[in-house]
Amino acid sequence: MGESIKKMKSPTFIFFSCVLVLSVIIAILSRPYFTEPIFHVENNKYTFDSEQGNLTTYRSRTADPIEVRLDHQERTVYINHQQYLITKIDSAFSTTYKLIYPNGNKYEVQDHSGQLISFDAKGNSVSEVFLYVGSQRVLQDGEEQISPATLVTAAYPEYHYTRGAPGFLFLALAAVIFGWCSFRYQKFQDFLFYLSLRSFWANDAEPSDFDYFLSKVCGIVVMIGAFWIAINAF
Repeated sequence: MGESIKKMKSPTFIFFSCVLVLSVIIAILSRPYFTEPIFHVENNKYTFDSEQGNLTTYRSRTADPIEVRLDHQERTVYINHQQYLITKIDSAFSTTYKLIYPNGNKYEVQDHSGQLISFDAKGNSVSEVFLYVGSQRVLQDGEEQISPATLVTAAYPEYHYTRGAPGFLFLALAAVIFGWCSFRYQKFQDFLFYLSLRSFWANDAEPSDFDYFLSKVCGIVVMIGAFWIAINAF
């Protein structure tokens, strides 16, 4: 019993227990961030809210909800009490979407390997680069408030995307463990020494006090770097 308590008080047990608990907490809290599909309309983030029959609702914390009604090959997008009609046309080579705006303007959006490119009724390309003054959108002559590609993205879930790179979290966890082992365990420090080319240059092929010191410093640097890696996952 006393031996078990002693092991539980050891730095290694405390360290790996903290890493395990922190990993579980991060995994639970970050799961929706990495797995929930989203899309943006006018810099407002939208996520799936509900589905009733052929009507799907998406909600945003910063704007009014968007509704999408499905009717075979056609979909109607409702934004701010305006209706946008979209018709999907599949072919052997590409997918095309025909759009009709509330003002009667017609557009075409072509899917090029997942990239949506918009054209107006005359066949001219429609830019997806918008002008902002501060946080306010400034419409150019003939520019629609909501671009055709944005409407297609909102209407079809296959164009929604998930955020972040969860793989970086696993990389950060590996870096923390590697850094701790490099800092804490002499056998691991010896292994790193014999794995390096320096072991072939040394006269006695044994790590010196400086090698052990350098390994500890590198371990600390790697553990600090692990936090930077984890932040880049989001």
